[in-house]
Amino acid sequence: MSKKRKRDLEASEANAEATADTKPQKSKKDKSKSKERNDELQRILEKSEARFASLANATDTDVIVNEEAEASDENMDVDQAEPSKDAATSSEDKPASKKDKKKKKNDEDVSTGHLSILSKFDKYRAEVLSSAPKIVVEENVPEEPLQGLHPLPQPAQAPVQKVDPNSVLPSYLAQPTTVPTSQRPPFASFNLPELLLDRLNKLEFTNTFPVQSALLPLLLPDSRLPPSTPRSDLLVSAATGSGKTLSYLLPILASLLNRVVPHTYALIIVPTHELATQVQRTAHTLASGTSLKVSTAIGTRPFEVEKDHIIANDVGSTGADILIATPGRLVEHIRNNPQFTLRHLQWLVVDEADRLLSQSFQDWVEIIGDELQKPFPTNGARAGFDLASLGVRIPNCAADTVRKVILSATMTRDVGKLAGLKLRRPQLVAVDDIGHREVSMDESGDDDEGPEKEDRGLRELNSIPSTLEEHYYPVHNATQKPLILAKLLSDSNTTSGILIFTKSNESASRLARLLELLFAKKLGKKRKGSSKKDWNIAVSTSDKRKKEISANTAKFKASTIDILISTDLMARGVDLPNAQLVINYDSPRSEKDYIHRVGRTARAGNNGITWSLVEDSEARWWWTGIGKVRRGNGDGVKKEVAPELNAEALQIYEGALEKLGKEVRGA
Repeated sequence: MSKKRKRDLEASEANAEATADTKPQKSKKDKSKSKERNDELQRILEKSEARFASLANATDTDVIVNEEAEASDENMDVDQAEPSKDAATSSEDKPASKKDKKKKKNDEDVSTGHLSILSKFDKYRAEVLSSAPKIVVEENVPEEPLQGLHPLPQPAQAPVQKVDPNSVLPSYLAQPTTVPTSQRPPFASFNLPELLLDRLNKLEFTNTFPVQSALLPLLLPDSRLPPSTPRSDLLVSAATGSGKTLSYLLPILASLLNRVVPHTYALIIVPTHELATQVQRTAHTLASGTSLKVSTAIGTRPFEVEKDHIIANDVGSTGADILIATPGRLVEHIRNNPQFTLRHLQWLVVDEADRLLSQSFQDWVEIIGDELQKPFPTNGARAGFDLASLGVRIPNCAADTVRKVILSATMTRDVGKLAGLKLRRPQLVAVDDIGHREVSMDESGDDDEGPEKEDRGLRELNSIPSTLEEHYYPVHNATQKPLILAKLLSDSNTTSGILIFTKSNESASRLARLLELLFAKKLGKKRKGSSKKDWNIAVSTSDKRKKEISANTAKFKASTIDILISTDLMARGVDLPNAQLVINYDSPRSEKDYIHRVGRTARAGNNGITWSLVEDSEARWWWTGIGKVRRGNGDGVKKEVAPELNAEALQIYEGALEKLGKEVRGA
């Protein structure tokens, strides 16, 4: 190796060593400057992203201003960054090697790359802003409140429609089975025992009434059906005096003639003592010659005495096979008489059902229903095979076997009231005097419209017998009503069998005394066809003793009493065969009460007359209510003219009033 080459190698090694000594120091400085520049660029990027997010809600003008400001800020950042670079460069050694120049070039390339990335970001941000929907801001328009911080607005609710509970009726109520009044086959055509036919012949009952001809086939046993076949429960709407009592007593007696052990097999519920006594009398007459016992639980006897007459649970007992009861007394026996039971009950009859269901006597419907639901005692395991597997229906309680018959002259079609009876496959039978036509569920008998329109066809089935003659007398001066009535009676040909209804006990007593005083003065013309000089007048009101009421009823039936004045106490269920004239001295409270009042006459196909004395203040209600009741004849109500009152009649009336006042004051 030559000396020159040797020197070059040594110089090269020396330079390499020097370079190796200085290289780590330059690398650390370069890294520090690169990190500082990267931090500056990261800060710029974060500012740009924050401004980009805020620009989404800005207007176009704001976008332009912000972009210019941002560009200015970026230029400032770059300008501020450049001096720091120069400062760093100046702090370096002035002489720079080739490697220093190369490193500086690399740093410039890195800076150029970052700026390129930033420009791409600005370009992308501009494209997003241009595609975003432009927001137009109007002056003096309040900002729309933010959504999501409160409940969203809901659409207005539809008005609540009032639902008529009677707009849709069950099929058995909407389409009753109507029976024409001309249908009167003989009793012998029905499957009645010979014993009962003999009793009917002795009572001179040959032909049935329409309600009897309709119910007997439905209630008497049907030989074509197995004995265990359940039968439908019946609702019966028929006018008062149409023979409803006989229509259910005959099937009950026919089913119990062969009974061996006395039990309470039939329960008949009625609203009043008078009706209970009347039903008992009819049942005794028909059951004469049999071993069947009929009794009542109506509160006319002490409770302990009554217990011995109605308990029929042991062999040889003297209790009742057929029990007739009022609701209150019946509930008392169920609660306080542990030996009384309805476990063997086969018949449940509710007469005058509209009144009993409207007035809840000690919740009798629920109490009787619970009593019928009590399970039969098992008496140990049943021996033999399972009868149910053979298709034989085995009852678990009395409710599974009892037959229910609900009757009224004004049968309700209120589903809510009937629901408590728990009827089984019910059927409604209506005896309509208007003729054999269907009773429409929309028929109300009133053409008036408005909120005060009363529903007469949907809720109740009612009608007035075709043999009833109705008269309407307007009374313009209510203070003279007793005198008008006395004048009408004096001029009338009716001499007895007159039943007058008032609104209260006091009104009945006052009217009775005034009529006695007026008749004593021989008001009006001489009574035709009568040699009697005086009228016999009696009063039956709720403040009288029961014995007195019963005595007056018996005397009225015997025509010993000519005029009987009463409240609605005598309006329901009382059979008064000799009642010829019914007078509504005070207007009834409803059409239903009117029907029951006038139903005391024109019974069993006989003729009858009714007068209604109506004050001017009651005329509108009377004609829109009672005047629209369905009637069996085409005559309707005859409007009459009240008799004229002369000076003599008025003077007699003033004297009667003065005398009555002295009697009341005890003078």
